Amino acid sequence: MDLTLHQLEIFTRVARSGSFTQAARDLHLSQPVLSRTVRDIEQTLDTRLLDRTSRSVTLTADGRELLDIAENILAGYRTGMNSFAAYRAGERGTITLAALPSIAASLLPPIISGFLADRPDVRFVILDGTTREVLDHVQSGTADLALTDTAIVHPSLDTHALREDPVLAVLPTGHRLAARSRLAWADLADETFIALHPDSSVRHLTDLAFSQAGISPTTLVETRTVATAAGMIAARLGVSAMPELVLPLMSFADITVRPLISPPMIRKLAVHARRQRPAPVTAGFLDHLRTGS
Repeated sequence: MDLTLHQLEIFTRVARSGSFTQAARDLHLSQPVLSRTVRDIEQTLDTRLLDRTSRSVTLTADGRELLDIAENILAGYRTGMNSFAAYRAGERGTITLAALPSIAASLLPPIISGFLADRPDVRFVILDGTTREVLDHVQSGTADLALTDTAIVHPSLDTHALREDPVLAVLPTGHRLAARSRLAWADLADETFIALHPDSSVRHLTDLAFSQAGISPTTLVETRTVATAAGMIAARLGVSAMPELVLPLMSFADITVRPLISPPMIRKLAVHARRQRPAPVTAGFLDHLRTGS
């Protein structure tokens, strides 16, 4: 009982117009072609669908039932094809992004907002984690793109530079060092340091900076979360150093920031993608990300 979409289109046009002649004009087909097609449908279904007279055609009970089914099928087909066209144009789809928490919270929101302004039917899923975790998400196919730093570069992924994120000193408000306009890492030598966990990309930068400055500060607290570090700093338990994009995650705390020099430390941010061709919407967002970040 297989019928083609073309057959269903002809049947519905004849049924709705009540005339083979009018339906033939609408479809730009000859009347004999339409008549033969309807007969083929009736033979396939082994039932009479139309009562024909010399002046008009009317639907039988079976014809009315098939008309409802045919119109639903054709409407679903058109909706599906329109949806696929929107997908191919990069106007519809889901983008899964794996990102460092600071990037997810500070860098991505305005970029996503700008992207959605022209593509309101796109949906985003955000997975945050450490650098290694977000790269693993992309490599495994769980995420489409990874936004992180360049501390780890995976050989199977393409890496595109985004922007630089300077590391700043984070002090309790009113701290004696806050009176200076900028600080050197050596200025933190006698301070108790609030450090992030060794898995953090920030920890790699702070350890490198202290090593280059030839100092080894006392670490009072080692934490996985920026919020905990902010609370400890605000409670005057120590000082820290964080990339600029991390600071919005610490805005609840009573802290002060100052530029850090000698040596200046920069977190280099990048987007990582698998090398196979991405979905159109992902390709469009990657272009938007590289120009809008």
